Amino acid sequence: MVSSYSVSVDQRALQTNAMAANKYTLANCCLCISLRTGSLIIGIISLVFSLVGAGFSIFVGVTGGAEGWVDLAIDLVHFALAVILIHGIRTEREGLLKVWIIGTGFLVGLSIILGIIIILLTNSIVAAILLLVVSAIQIYFILVVRSYSLTLSAGPPVVA
Repeated sequence: MVSSYSVSVDQRALQTNAMAANKYTLANCCLCISLRTGSLIIGIISLVFSLVGAGFSIFVGVTGGAEGWVDLAIDLVHFALAVILIHGIRTEREGLLKVWIIGTGFLVGLSIILGIIIILLTNSIVAAILLLVVSAIQIYFILVVRSYSLTLSAGPPVVA
């Protein structure tokens, strides 16, 4: 027999989870673009930048810079995540979008930590401002894709 207290606690937990899921969600991308289209644009931008970055990293690696090969590995991870994002949007698979959200969130966190270390070592104000702007844009991208992912988990609207 289920007590009314356990049902009440379960309902309260579900309401809390629903409120937490709706926190930090966006209605659209860039004020006028649908979340799906915005997420797709983000995927394409990520794909292009990862390919350009990979090309530059190969150039740096070939010319003798060891950091070029490390950057190449990071660019390849970004490329894979961009492909996963685009495929997840195309097939409307929420799980693939979550892979992109988690992977990109990890990479953003890592780049912020490494950026702070570089700023402390070089005392560069320009690097600090650049890191702040790029990180803010990446976090906004994550919020757009997360918001789109939540619309997929909500399911299609019910027509009465």
